[in-house]
Amino acid sequence: MNLRITAHPAAPYARARRVAFTFEGRTLHGYEGEPVSTALHAAGVRVLSRSFKYHRPRGIGLTCGTPSCPSCQLTIDGQYGVPGCATPLRGGESVRRERAWPNADHDLLGVIDRFSAFVPAGFQFRLFRRSPRLAHLAERAMGVIAGGAREVTPGAIARAARPGLGRRRTALAVVGGGAAGLAAALSAADAGLEVALVDQGDDLGGTLRAETAPVPVPGGGDEPGFALVARLAARAAAHPSVEVLTGSTALGWYEGGLLPVHTPEGVLVLRPDRLLVATGDYDQPLLFPGNDRPGVMLAGAVQRLINIDHVRPGRRAVVVTADAHGYAVAAQLRAVGVEIAALVDVRPQTAVGTGVVAPLEVPHLTGHTVLEALGRRRVTGLAVRPQDGGRAVRLGCDVVVVSAGRRPAEELLLQRLYHGDIMLDAAPGQGVGEPPGGVGVAGGAAGTTDPALALAQGAEEGARLARWPPRPEPLQPPWPGRPCRPSPSGGTFE
Repeated sequence: MNLRITAHPAAPYARARRVAFTFEGRTLHGYEGEPVSTALHAAGVRVLSRSFKYHRPRGIGLTCGTPSCPSCQLTIDGQYGVPGCATPLRGGESVRRERAWPNADHDLLGVIDRFSAFVPAGFQFRLFRRSPRLAHLAERAMGVIAGGAREVTPGAIARAARPGLGRRRTALAVVGGGAAGLAAALSAADAGLEVALVDQGDDLGGTLRAETAPVPVPGGGDEPGFALVARLAARAAAHPSVEVLTGSTALGWYEGGLLPVHTPEGVLVLRPDRLLVATGDYDQPLLFPGNDRPGVMLAGAVQRLINIDHVRPGRRAVVVTADAHGYAVAAQLRAVGVEIAALVDVRPQTAVGTGVVAPLEVPHLTGHTVLEALGRRRVTGLAVRPQDGGRAVRLGCDVVVVSAGRRPAEELLLQRLYHGDIMLDAAPGQGVGEPPGGVGVAGGAAGTTDPALALAQGAEEGARLARWPPRPEPLQPPWPGRPCRPSPSGGTFE
């Protein structure tokens, strides 16, 4: 079975130029612009890395889309620690896997995993507490085992170096180019603000770029998620008051109101009068033995793989879900030719309802607990058991898709917890608490999972920030030491 999807039933895709790259001495091919990890997965490479301590195998789709994705860090053209899921293929690269000897498929250092009970976190401090010199030597040895203590080549340093692009003041900075961020930027720009729209991806649209289901649009009607955000992205790119910074990362919000942004051309320091955080959300994993094995993939990563990159995650999948989203992902997998071995819902039948799985015509197990993912270097099956007792069931598969809910990507706001601008104990599904007046939060970062509501929320926040009175100085985080009252979560509020 070819993992490339040549005829997608819902998401059209024009293949880019086919390019070659070198992978550990072999010549492989992919398509220009797709993630390097996707090209490797389509070529049959399942183990992309090893964990830094126990050298457990890691594959695509485990933490893709989270702020830090260690599962597919690769050495590309001599530069270590490059996230393959976020690095587009250009052609001609030299790619190698890390943290393994002699190679990631057959890593002799993987024997450490069999003795994991004897090397818990911080064991070296207890083992060598009477000899600091031995403790430091042990740390250096562990650094080598973990894949550190390597010298980056001068060529890699030169390619990675980025010049400073100076500072620039802007009326509004929108961090995140998904549905909510696009709606907010357009709403504020239409009201007369100059907007800088910052997004990590090479293309705007966020998670809706991978959604083929129809999304209600303002004014009535609906359209597929990917078509909706493509239309909004085109409007933003053509708007004279919106500056689009794709492939760019907001590194933080610091004293003096500085928002440094790492762009492909260099580091640009913005000083926004207003800030809109629309960084979205990302999948949460389920906890079970083997949940980090290659072949265990989160639902969002699977959607990107099949609906954006047009690559199947495998041949036979078990979908494990704790929400309605898992059923939609199962239907999308079937539509592109992936066999669904079973749909396992950890919720009881009374919480699932009736008729939700009938159109799929697949085995449906409700009220089941996942015991473990089977296999060593990659998934070969999944063991589950009814929560009310009974015999365990083994389901053969080469992919386990997990849909267990999403959490807000609120790290940019959590940076300010020390200053007391946000609350961690907001109501479930609401994300962070209410920010100060010159700051807005919309979409997944605010706990909004419904795309239509995220659109409306983004437009509303953009319009509100456009009405926010201008300040003589850029909006700044509160300074430490300013009088504040305690918040219920232990921080402080003004």
